Amino acid sequence: MDKKAVFFFIGCFFLLLFTMFSWSIKRGALRTVDFAFTVKLQDTIDKSSKLRLSLMVGEVMEGATFFASPEVSVVAVLGITGFALYDRKRKKIRWIALVIPFLFFLLVLGEIYGKTVVHHPAPPFFMIKSPTSIFPKYYINEQFSYPSGHAARSIFIAMISSYFVLRTSYFKRKRVWIGGITLLLVYVGLVSISRIYLGHHWLSDVVGGMILGVGCATVALGVYYNKHI
Repeated sequence: MDKKAVFFFIGCFFLLLFTMFSWSIKRGALRTVDFAFTVKLQDTIDKSSKLRLSLMVGEVMEGATFFASPEVSVVAVLGITGFALYDRKRKKIRWIALVIPFLFFLLVLGEIYGKTVVHHPAPPFFMIKSPTSIFPKYYINEQFSYPSGHAARSIFIAMISSYFVLRTSYFKRKRVWIGGITLLLVYVGLVSISRIYLGHHWLSDVVGGMILGVGCATVALGVYYNKHI
């Protein structure tokens, strides 16, 4: 079996896994784990730092989520697509690169599916860091939080970017591509942790988003992959 087929089938597996995981979340799985993990994470970060450092951590977390916001993600995907469209060795346009924005659109549909069908309540208001308005302590956000779109978008962008980092001649130097991959991993890690620490998502939301993002990115790579590039 060639690499294109391997990528494609792995991606399909993750998309199927996302559907099954979503079904389990809809039935109330991991609720206890979600609450316990969020409390533990917030307490660990807050207690391990002084007030000023804690505020700085919050700002870093907020900044990390910005780079996975819908607006920034769309720009990043369009930029990656533009780069992928041109085959520099054969000097021709590879229209198959349009599969990248198509799978990103599928990712968005997966997020909408989760928000409208799974109905997984977001963390209570008292868990939210730096709230922008004043509500009673135990106010429950009516918005549904599954899956985390930020987590899905960050891993999608990181995986597609990693493909080109590993296959572009400029990054053939070991130190350069190790640095590039490490930076992308830190980006995904910060986004994922920040969504939980800031109280916007549960652990299950982030896991679901990661599964969705990996599935869409892997299918895209399977369709786009060319061993000659």
